[in-house]
Amino acid sequence: MATGFRSFAVILTALSCLPRGLAWYRELPTCLDEFQPFVPVGCFDNGEPGGQEALSMKTEISVTGMTTEICVAECKGNGFRYAGLAWYGNCYCGQTVDTAMVDSSQCSLPCDGNKTQACGGDTQVNIYQDPTFLPVNETTVDEYVALGCYTDGSSLGKALFYQQKMADTADVTTEACLGACLKGGFPFAGTEYAQECYCGVVLGNDTAQVDVAECAMPCTGNSSQICGGPDRLSLYVAKDLQSLEPCGYEPPANSSSTTTIISSTTSSSLVSSSTSTPASANATYSYSHVPSSSLSVPTSLFPTRSATLTTSVSSGVPSSAPSSAPSSVPSSKPSTTTTSTTSSAAICTATTITPPTCEYSCGKWCSSPLPDWSDGTGCLTAWSSCSLQVAACFAKAGWPDAMDCFSFLEWCADISTYCASKGGSKSDCFAKNPPKGGKPSTTSTSVYPCPTTTTSSVRSSSSTTTTTSSYPVPTPTGGCKQPTNSKYSYGDGAPVGGIALPVMTCNNLQSDYQSGNVFKLYTDSDSRKCASYPRSRCEAACSDACRAQYDDCQYTYAEGCRVNGSAGGKSYGGSVDRFTETYESASTRCTYQYLDCLDVNHGITGDGKCTKYGGGW
Repeated sequence: MATGFRSFAVILTALSCLPRGLAWYRELPTCLDEFQPFVPVGCFDNGEPGGQEALSMKTEISVTGMTTEICVAECKGNGFRYAGLAWYGNCYCGQTVDTAMVDSSQCSLPCDGNKTQACGGDTQVNIYQDPTFLPVNETTVDEYVALGCYTDGSSLGKALFYQQKMADTADVTTEACLGACLKGGFPFAGTEYAQECYCGVVLGNDTAQVDVAECAMPCTGNSSQICGGPDRLSLYVAKDLQSLEPCGYEPPANSSSTTTIISSTTSSSLVSSSTSTPASANATYSYSHVPSSSLSVPTSLFPTRSATLTTSVSSGVPSSAPSSAPSSVPSSKPSTTTTSTTSSAAICTATTITPPTCEYSCGKWCSSPLPDWSDGTGCLTAWSSCSLQVAACFAKAGWPDAMDCFSFLEWCADISTYCASKGGSKSDCFAKNPPKGGKPSTTSTSVYPCPTTTTSSVRSSSSTTTTTSSYPVPTPTGGCKQPTNSKYSYGDGAPVGGIALPVMTCNNLQSDYQSGNVFKLYTDSDSRKCASYPRSRCEAACSDACRAQYDDCQYTYAEGCRVNGSAGGKSYGGSVDRFTETYESASTRCTYQYLDCLDVNHGITGDGKCTKYGGGW
């Protein structure tokens, strides 16, 4: 076992050390529309009375009659990522989880409104997560976009509810404020009165955009930047930190998903952390609770922090995931046949083949197409491209479809076997082992007058061009070390649940590489969206890789063990029975693997690696 072992409580508490914020919050109405069910995260310490609680906002809804459905609908309506229930039905909402996980047996008090559901313990809280959010660690400060100048002087409350306690008000900059809000998982950020920083999940009532000239106070830490004005916010938003399906979201008209309506008066448990099965990501739910009209303004201090136990159950966001370089796909230049006589115009026929943009699909995730190949070397390049995308699948497919990513992992392994046996070609390989769920290439034909008019014989000409990748495909051999622990049965080549570390290797984008970011963590199918790092931050890159592996392990493998690899009448996991241990055992192994991963990669430098662009590790 790696040295420097830390307990669950220590590591999860250490992850929560971020600035505390003051909140002026008026609750928004509960969500009465259909929405995707929240999924259980676990049982967490909720602190002693008057101390730090797990989630930042305690709602005004009475414990009397409280159920899981009522609480998650309240948090959904207010735009929060997490919902929590404690002490028979105290309902909490928050963007991050700010306390340590504890044993699930400590969350055993029945909900007042449904005795079959668990509502925390005396000082513990059951926490559930909205799966329509992307992971916080997939978003950077650069993704905040300026919205303009907004009012912040309404009697109905603040425009943004969480004020950040900056370490030094004389050194406030736009970047410092955005960074503080990002760490708390807040999509909205704003600077005000030259030195104040606010964050929020939604804009408060009665907030309006005004002329940008009303935000004219220079930031105390950078006079070249504007930090709002008196009762005026310089407002920013990072859309990747917002729910992909907020309350009121309507799926596309051609959606084939099945709708299941469950009212808040149902007698069965929807998301009990101890007994229920997470519902299908395609199911939607409707809740009918209307909250109390009493809306008092909390004035206590609330923490914000970056460490969140998030799963990448979101569409589109979020997590860290592997990335492949843009692939090489053959495309045909129009094949031209020209026929003309002295009495008629020549007619040309153009055939265009459009390559697929989605070759293999799992839930909400699509792979980038693999490069074409016709020999063993090209086959291995395609296998590398496939392997680099495995982590992206786990992070972005969404629950429960992320369990299908084990099938994608096996498909990539089959390509490796094919390469070793014959190399062959992409068409031959795909005929034997076709991708699943993707979209085929499309062919279109058009007829038009040829540009020449003097030919007197039939001519036929055709040419084919191949679109090549703009970026090299790195080999899937990364620089971060998989830890080994005989007690918890994981090691090199045998990570918990078969979910490997995402690959951290050389940056395949030349301009970014030449700017000094020689390393890249491949966590997205589009490598341009992956985080890159200078040589001095090699250890940070591996820490991010460890965290991405932990998230995928907890929220795909451990959750898969909770439901025995089955959800919505479908079995997952590929050809192997992967989900054979208990949820508690799997979750414990995921956590220890994460701790050991941080330890074994401590001090890693990457010296002598990626010394020239286009090279491998």
